[in-house]
Amino acid sequence: MKHTIIVILFTVLFSSHTFTQNKDSLYKYWITVGCWVDRDVRANLNYSFSYHGFFYKVGYLTKGESFPFGGFNGNNLHIRSIDISVGKRLQSEWFQTSLFAGPSYVFGEKLLITDSIEKFNTVGLETDVQLLFRLADEVGVGIGLYGNLNFVKNYVGININLTLGNGK
Repeated sequence: MKHTIIVILFTVLFSSHTFTQNKDSLYKYWITVGCWVDRDVRANLNYSFSYHGFFYKVGYLTKGESFPFGGFNGNNLHIRSIDISVGKRLQSEWFQTSLFAGPSYVFGEKLLITDSIEKFNTVGLETDVQLLFRLADEVGVGIGLYGNLNFVKNYVGININLTLGNGK
């Protein structure tokens, strides 16, 4: 778990440093933090950026912890995923919509009937749609719709997102 977060942080750090050396750069980026809490807790952290006219996203998602005390949810699964996606962004003065799709690495734990825990690792296809109201050029609030097709447990969901970026 710690290694995964470190890899994401290094990717975010080095990608923004590499592409923003020129003062007049057209580099666009935003960081999205989202969550949703009902019977279980879902949270995501994404870094989206442009490079040579295309948009890319590096993301981390966790879902399946029971609320409020932790443990497994009703599906008896803790799911984590890391994705690297390519996408499209549409932006107006007040709104931003982006759509991303790409490969993901999905890992986690299953609670078995025998009360033992089985770890799993698989690959999947991740999609993410962000619909944002831009409060200011650098700040947005909205919803995120996501899904993942994989070999262990396909899933879809919704999060409330807060976005911070350079507003271009």
